[in-house]
Formats: sequence, structure tokens, C-alpha cells
Amino acid sequence: MNAAVRSVLLDSISIILGVFVTFWIQDLIDRAHDREEVRSALWLVRTELTNNLEDINILNEYLNQENASAKYFLQHRNDIDSCPADSLAYHSGMILAAVNATVSNDALEFLQSSSLFPKIGNSLLSMKIIRAYDSSQLTVDIANKHIADKNERFEDFINENNVNQIATQGAIDIPAFIKTDYGLYSMMWITNQVVTDQTADISDIKEALLAIDEYLRRH
Repeated sequence: MNAAVRSVLLDSISIILGVFVTFWIQDLIDRAHDREEVRSALWLVRTELTNNLEDINILNEYLNQENASAKYFLQHRNDIDSCPADSLAYHSGMILAAVNATVSNDALEFLQSSSLFPKIGNSLLSMKIIRAYDSSQLTVDIANKHIADKNERFEDFINENNVNQIATQGAIDIPAFIKTDYGLYSMMWITNQVVTDQTADISDIKEALLAIDEYLRRH
């Protein structure tokens, strides 16, 4: 092999190796970039699910207190006029609270609309994340239906009976309301609801958070 041929071969090999190394390095850079993007997206999901969990816990606390307040009025129906004014105001507020439960899913929508979901590379984690969001939404849907049904009962009473039950602030006077048959029925309806049995299960959210934490530790 003469020197000219040897030089051409060495140059060709150098070029091929250079191209290979360039693509290899670029692939490493792309993978590192993808990992960082996935980690950032999962941190957003984790923050959002954590906030949703806190909101659902607060929602369940309200539902439990609403139930306890309805029981208070049932217990004191016959001596309601002798109950402390601050207690009546507190329990009336629990019954009449304007609650509209919501959860956020912006981080999930970003993850789904981008190309990052497949890059997680863990189908079980992806499934747990989606299930956690579905469970969160189902929880607030159940709670909001209960609250809407309760409010509808009060509105029916206002429309079909008399407006003398309306306080100056525009809300039903619960101590007066409980003395009526419809008020008695409404409070019994609240205490008989088992809505918290359906909204208290937060296991899907906790499981997804644990899975995300484990993934972030490993990546």
C-alpha cells in the first residue's frame, strides 16, 4: 500500500470516526436534555398533585364539619332559641358556605401535550399519574354534586314556601329554618349523606406522589 492510499484511508477513517463521535456526543446531550425536561415536568406534576391533595383534605374537613353542623341543629331543634349566638352563627356558616371544589391539571395537560410523556420511560408511573388526576377530579365532582343538591333544596324552600326565612344578608336563617318540617328534612338529608366515604380515598394521589419521588431519586 503506497503512501497516498494510506493517507486517503486514514483520512476516511478519521472522518467516519469524527462523524460517529459527533452523533454519539449529540445523542448524550439530547438524552441529558430530555432527562432534565422530564424531571422538570414531573416536579410540576408533583407540586400540582400535592396542592390538589391539600385542597381535597380541606374539602373533606368542610364536608365533615357540614355534617356535624347539621347534627348540631337537629340536636338543638327544640331548644334552638337558647343556643349561644356565636355557635348558631358558626354552624349556620358551615351549612351555608359557598363552596366550589376544584383541582388543577395544568401540569398534566402540559405533559400530555408535549413529547415528554413517552420519554418518562416508565409506563407504570405514567398510569399512576393519570389515575391520580382522574381520582382527584372524581372526588371534587362528587363533592360539588352534593353541594349543588343541598343548595337546590334550600332554593326550593325559598321559592315554594315564603321569603320570611331569608335573613337580611340574603341567606336562610338556619335557626328559624330548622323549626320547619322542610328544615328538619334538609338537615336529616345532610346527616344521612355518605359523600365523605367517596371523597376521603386519596390513596391514588399518594401512590402517584411516592412513585414520582422514587423516579426523581433514580434519575
